[in-house]
Order: sequence, then structure tokens, then C-alpha cells
Amino acid sequence: MKKLLLFLILPFFALAQFDVCNHTFVMNDSYGDGWNGALVNIIVNGEAVATGVTPAAGAGGGNATTENFTFAAADGATIQLTWTDIGIWVSEISWSVLNGYDGAVINSGSTPTVGTETVGSALCFPPACPDPAITDWTMGNYDVFIEGTNDDSIVGYQLEYSTSSFTPGDSTATVVTFESFPYTLTGLEASTTYYFAMRSDCGDGVFGNYIGPNSYSTGFVLGCGESFGIPYGSNPTVSTGSTYPGQWDSSQVTDFFLKATTNPGPGVSNTITITGQTELNYDYVYIVEMSTGEVLLTPTSGVFDGLPVTGVGELGIYIVSDLSGDSNTNPEWIPVFSVSCTTAGLDDLSSNLFTYFPNPVNNQLSIRAQKNVDEITVYNMIGQVVLRQTPNSLETMVDMAEIQTGAYFVQVSIDNSVETVRILKN
Repeated sequence: MKKLLLFLILPFFALAQFDVCNHTFVMNDSYGDGWNGALVNIIVNGEAVATGVTPAAGAGGGNATTENFTFAAADGATIQLTWTDIGIWVSEISWSVLNGYDGAVINSGSTPTVGTETVGSALCFPPACPDPAITDWTMGNYDVFIEGTNDDSIVGYQLEYSTSSFTPGDSTATVVTFESFPYTLTGLEASTTYYFAMRSDCGDGVFGNYIGPNSYSTGFVLGCGESFGIPYGSNPTVSTGSTYPGQWDSSQVTDFFLKATTNPGPGVSNTITITGQTELNYDYVYIVEMSTGEVLLTPTSGVFDGLPVTGVGELGIYIVSDLSGDSNTNPEWIPVFSVSCTTAGLDDLSSNLFTYFPNPVNNQLSIRAQKNVDEITVYNMIGQVVLRQTPNSLETMVDMAEIQTGAYFVQVSIDNSVETVRILKN
């Protein structure tokens, strides 16, 4: 009888294993010398299936490397990554996870932070309803353009979005539906980080898995009197160097490098004053008058000591960066752009009392002025005071680490003058 019982149990156990298949964690290093101390644990349904995963150290020298790590996951299981250390060159790191059915990408990312992020659901069999096949995602100042490959089995798509992180399907995000790609979502706010999630609708109540939420930011828009410090990332496909300005011409102007625009109004003359710095001879700023295409500032790098650039109407601010370093590897590499405006018969509309960066801010907001800052008051969007300090100094840090994600007004008082700016807290 015991032998018969064993015979009956083993087939059911074997059948249960058919739901499990191998998935692939792809580890990319843009410089080719390994992840320099970065370590990640792979989590499946809350259990660690691999710990301390990292690629082997390579020779470096700028030759990008890729290494694969295989792990088992049951169909439908939730895959997460827990980054226990991000190393010393986090900007060189990128990754993706491939499913076990057809090797398609479940999710991907780069420049991780310490903590846990959700990748998505494991896949070992053909899905009842395919995931959205997105091929292009382009954020504008006030909209997002989404392109993808349409599938005959999909009758439409659900897109959820919010300015704060959410769980897809929890009814806290705004939901829009559309029938097919391409699709443009309008009505977004400029200089704002949004979280997006999407799933396919195959009809008769059958839906695919959500992808996301993933965060994207609309373009920075600087109004008269506003100032932004714009951090930038690295681009492993871009090559610059000290000879870059001499090889550059206006035909290379591309939205890929567009980081911000000014919004003074049609025909209004405005001046961008640049301070801060970029990595000398590797990361460059150039500025274009958008209505005419005229290049007002050719690629310039290094320390900016109040460099003024003047044009009419909307001006585009572009930052070209290579793989050698960025604002993540050196927080001092943040150019700051301050906008002042004039119209016929009117003086400068902005006193430019101070500069501030970064915006959006994660933890510390830096404020620099030419006279002592008397008082700083932070208001939420309904006018409640959430923070106040009296630094009485030229430079000060505003600690916003414990403030909730969202938009805030920061009011700065200097020598009986008051100026208010809008800040986004990540």
C-alpha cells in the first residue's frame, strides 16, 4: 500500500513542475569593468532565488559587456529585484529580465537605487491576452506619444497614470482607454513626473498583465523669473570629447538631447543665464531658438559663470552627455538655467533673486543668492505651510526628504523682496 501511495504522489508533483521555466536576468555594463560593487537579489513570489548577483569584472576601457544569469520562476509568479548595493559607478549599470516562454523582455531598467523594485510576472506559456508591444514612448512638455505593434487579438488598451506611485488596478490612478497604436495622451503638466501602467484588453472580460508602473517626466518648462538646475544622465551610445564642438553642426540638433524649453510667450525676448557646471570636455550644453532653428549657443562645457544667452520666444535647452560620468556620479555636474524676460517698453520681468536646484528634488533643495536669504517657506498646493526656515545666509539647503511626493510652492524672502517658485518632490 505504501508503494502505491508513492506512485500516486509522484506524478502530481511532477505535473506541478511543468509551470516552472527558466527566465534570464541580463546584466549590462557600459564601461566593461563589471558593476564595481553593485549587488542584487532576485525575488520570486517573495522568496529569494538568487542573492548577491553581479557580473564578472571585465577589462573596462569603454567596451560594453553583457552577462546573463538564469533563474527558475513559475508561470504568473511576481519577479522583483532587491538592490543591496549599487556600487561606485551606478550610471554604467542597465538590466533586463527575459521571460521563459519566448525570451521577450518583461521589464528593464538602469541606474538602480538601493531597495526593491517589481519587474513583472513570470511567463512560461502563451499568454491568454498578450502584453502591449510598445516600441516608442516619448514624453513632451504636456503630453506623451506612445507607439507600438498592434495585435489582432487585442481590441484595446487601458492606460493608468498618476503623479504618485500606485498599484495598477487599485482605482487610485486616472484611467484612459484607446483602441490601437499610435496614441497621444494630452493634458499633462510640464516639469512633472508621472507613473504609467498599461494592459491589453482582448474582449469578453479578458485582460493581459499590467506592465509598469514606470515613471517618466514631462519636459522642463521655464517661465520668466524661474530657475532650474537640470541633472543629466549618461548615454553609452554617445561619443564626445574635447574635439566635439569642432565636429558639431546644427544638423545634429535632436529632441533626444532636449531637456527644457523657456515659455516667455510669443515674440518675447528672454535671456537664459547659465551657472553651475558640466563635465569639462565630455558633457555639453547648447541652446536653440525654437521658432527659427537658430543656434544661440554652440556646445559648451565645464564651469558656467553667469553665461547669458538671449533669444526671442521659446528657447530650447539641450544637454549632450557621454558615458564617462553624469550628475549621478558627481552631483556638482548640474547646470543651472535662470530665465529673465523683456518686452518692448518693459524692464526685466524677473529680479532673479536666487537660483535653486535640483527640480524635481529627491531630498535636498539647494538655494543660492547674492544676498542673505532671510526666510524660506514651503507651501503645499492648498496653501498649507509644510516647512519654514530662516537661514540668514547666501547658500542654504532645504531638507525635503520627509515631504510627500507632489508639487509645492517655495517662497524665498531676500532683503524685503519675495519670490515664489514651484518645486516637484519625487
